[in-house]
Amino acid sequence: MVQVMASPKIETQAPIVHATYGHGPALAVVMAPVMPWWDEGRFFAPITERLVALGYKVMIFDSLSLEIPFGQADDLTTFTQAWRHILQGLGPLQLLAGSALGGAVVQGLLGSRWGRGIPAALLVSAPTAADARLDQRLGLMAQLARDGELQLALEFLDRWILPEGQAPLPTALPEKDLAQAGRRLTRGFGYLHGIDLRNAVQDYPGQLLSLYGAQSQLVRAANVSFARSPKHLAVSIASSGMRPHLDEPALVWASIREQLRLGAQVGL
Repeated sequence: MVQVMASPKIETQAPIVHATYGHGPALAVVMAPVMPWWDEGRFFAPITERLVALGYKVMIFDSLSLEIPFGQADDLTTFTQAWRHILQGLGPLQLLAGSALGGAVVQGLLGSRWGRGIPAALLVSAPTAADARLDQRLGLMAQLARDGELQLALEFLDRWILPEGQAPLPTALPEKDLAQAGRRLTRGFGYLHGIDLRNAVQDYPGQLLSLYGAQSQLVRAANVSFARSPKHLAVSIASSGMRPHLDEPALVWASIREQLRLGAQVGL
């Protein structure tokens, strides 16, 4: 497999942050999940490597680098609309993808006229509709982060992104901006409270694939609740938690190629 370049091109646009991999003719945009610190897009590496090898330029955006101006409603609808204004200036997209919060943003974008023109969309552990369990767990981590209990919030996050029953490694806080990390968790998890994006997904005419872990402790089958059709497919990845693309990269990629017909988009 072709490896992603070790040092991506990192760009900041007052204050939008993203990493670019590859130089192919087809453009794929990826929206990141809630992370306490930006990781330059490494969270998506197994899929990015294959997209680059296939002929895509992959732009991975730090979703939480976009700040809603003071005085505006800071909710998922406003957040998604603000991202649409940024992304629609990139030119034609062949693939729009997102993980967790990033996938919720993607689903909101698919309900717009601009989003409906994108031929393929990929969701990884992305909730379409919240339920009581998801709201409770995300709300707990958001509250802990808001209260300054970042260590505890991260311990819950590290535990719940793993498959059910798998023990996490001890959590150690790095020497980074802890206050900013707490704000990112509070804000990011807050966007997902009570969401219901089923109508936005239903109206999307393109190819859609939603992947989630069968052993996920956060986004589960109950949250991937859009109507299935030949164009709109949800796939459960056995023995995986919130990161099926890391747990089963070959299986995930096979599902992506089959459902989203990515080779056809770059002439392969």
